Amino acid sequence: MKKAVLYIIFTFVYVFASKAQQMSNIVFFDDFSQNHTYWDVPKKKGSYAYVKNGKYYIKSSPKDKIFAVESQIFIDYLKNFAIETSVKYISGPKNHGFGIIFGSRGVDVGYYFLITKNQYFSIGAQINKTYIPFKKWTKSALIKPNDFNILRVEKNGTVLYFYINGKPVFSTQFIRVFGQFHGFALQSNLLIAADYFQITTENHQINLAKNVPFTSKRIRLSKNVNTIYSEIAPVISPDGQTLYFGRIYDPRNYGKKHECDIWYSKRQPDGTWGPAIHAPKPLNNDGVNAVITVTPDGNALVLEGLYNPDGSFKSKQGISISYRTKNGWSVPKPIKIKNFYNKNIYETYCLSNDQSVLIMSIERDDTYGDLDLYVSFRQPDGTYSEPKNLGPIVNTFASESTPFLASDGKTLYFSSNGHPGYGSHDIFVTRRLDDTWTNWTKPKNLGPLINTYDWDTYLSIPAKGDYAYFSSTYNSIGNEDIFKIKLDTNLQPEPVILVFGKVINYETNEPVAATIYWTDLETNKQVGIARSNPTTGEYKITLPFGKIYGLKAQADNFIAQSDNLDLRNMPKSYSEIKRDLYLFPLKPNQTIKLNNVFFEKAQPTLMPESYPELDRLVKLMKSYPSMVIELDGHTDYRGDPKLLFELSQKRVETVKKYLVEHGISPNRIKTKAFGGKYPVYRGNKEELHKLNRRVEFKILKI
Repeated sequence: MKKAVLYIIFTFVYVFASKAQQMSNIVFFDDFSQNHTYWDVPKKKGSYAYVKNGKYYIKSSPKDKIFAVESQIFIDYLKNFAIETSVKYISGPKNHGFGIIFGSRGVDVGYYFLITKNQYFSIGAQINKTYIPFKKWTKSALIKPNDFNILRVEKNGTVLYFYINGKPVFSTQFIRVFGQFHGFALQSNLLIAADYFQITTENHQINLAKNVPFTSKRIRLSKNVNTIYSEIAPVISPDGQTLYFGRIYDPRNYGKKHECDIWYSKRQPDGTWGPAIHAPKPLNNDGVNAVITVTPDGNALVLEGLYNPDGSFKSKQGISISYRTKNGWSVPKPIKIKNFYNKNIYETYCLSNDQSVLIMSIERDDTYGDLDLYVSFRQPDGTYSEPKNLGPIVNTFASESTPFLASDGKTLYFSSNGHPGYGSHDIFVTRRLDDTWTNWTKPKNLGPLINTYDWDTYLSIPAKGDYAYFSSTYNSIGNEDIFKIKLDTNLQPEPVILVFGKVINYETNEPVAATIYWTDLETNKQVGIARSNPTTGEYKITLPFGKIYGLKAQADNFIAQSDNLDLRNMPKSYSEIKRDLYLFPLKPNQTIKLNNVFFEKAQPTLMPESYPELDRLVKLMKSYPSMVIELDGHTDYRGDPKLLFELSQKRVETVKKYLVEHGISPNRIKTKAFGGKYPVYRGNKEELHKLNRRVEFKILKI
């Protein structure tokens, strides 16, 4: 009978040792080689925790029955997992327990696996505020009183198995819990040391992106950017020339606690990053400050949190926007989101380059896990629609956060500890398949050179899509540092065009502070908004391929001459195009070319792409009820003069008809036809002859 018992025990150990070997996917590991901020240490009198010589020392409060030092580490409880640590008694009552707490959610949920100096162990669970003692205090010679003891908990199927120094001591039916905090538990007035803490899960297939590993290595940015403090949340400007990031606990930060402040670095002519600059007030105050998005023109910053009218800190919940002015940055104003609420203490955001789409990581009633990714859309009044969940392809049972929507408006990078990965948080990429914003490709892991067993998040990419910038605790000189890595082609977003130039007063050639709008001319939908620099008039925007865009600037007391870019048939590769936008002072005898009015070839029939331009003219004339205009029609000069004159006449009459049908009195619209009499181009480049085929309007009266 004894042989049978020994055989059963041996088989039990062998089988589950084999299972343990199969659980090789490490979702969390800390060997305390660095003073990480993974662990949440309650602030109680007589308690503390610190790292020294690769060991983590924890002192519990004399008054607490149970003192827990935990970290939020997501586990899919439907799968098999193992939690393991190595702990040693240092001082305190010899009959007080210390060990593992897992599945914790405050005082109402949590499992405990404790040992004592005098060689006792106990196992129990707090379920819905009721403590269930699975195993009362039991003597065990497996416990080493004066050395480190390895405690391990394994879930296999529906059973939990508990080990002390590699030997099984107890098993029980697993009662599923929903807490996601795990760590160390101590009874009162103990000092212990921990050598490591690790969580593994059963092997699952990492959906690895193709062509990984990378052809280049991750590079930690220089000490001009990274310090002994924490550098997090890098945001690279779309033109790749400015890097914004958050720095925590730098004594130069505002406020007594020196919490996170905004810093930035400028790219130098040799490609290196210059010394970091502490962003001024009102961007920084005594709260938590961080840049979420920088617009392509660099003239607007979307910021974490809310600000009071005087620029002081108001709230961590929500986001704000600040604009560059001639005197610095404006006081950030809140961005309003319909029916917004967040049930989580954490939130992260990303605004698209054209400001039309807001991606956010929050927790709501329809959230699948802890934090999910949602989308909101810009409304005509500047607010954003109610958040819409991106769906179960992207979101998991755990946490999806730090979203970054690339310049193409389709490629989304984010961090997650729910999708299979290498460490506590990995970075993934997915691509939007349609306009529902719930249909995505299966997220792909960016691979082991970006993703480590540590914390890797906050990826940001310039419009060119060549390099990725991200935060990581792996191989850092502080808690978190900023790294960059060259992206393989298959991990890059779709290419875009970066359009840059100035907004200029046509008469004086001086720069103008203006708002820039761009429209999809085929759908008559405004797709983006930007601002020019109030001092230089400079602007930058990014445009995805596949559309024909109308561009115009708008400022008080000026009329815009629109421009257009047809990207429908251009070769898809990143490039930069210069386009200055002109504004004409609003006054009589001013003539403005309607660049975005198009006709069928050799016909007076308007093409649908013309409607946005003509709608703006309608709006202008309705804004000035006494305005009278003259429509002037021109054609190319090559051809029969009589036929060209007739064509130009029919075309201006077609434009007049459109304006009348949209509410403008015919008495306010004069027409003239000139045929090919006044060409703006004579030469051999066929594509430039289209400049001669135009409709202009002249202000006769305001």
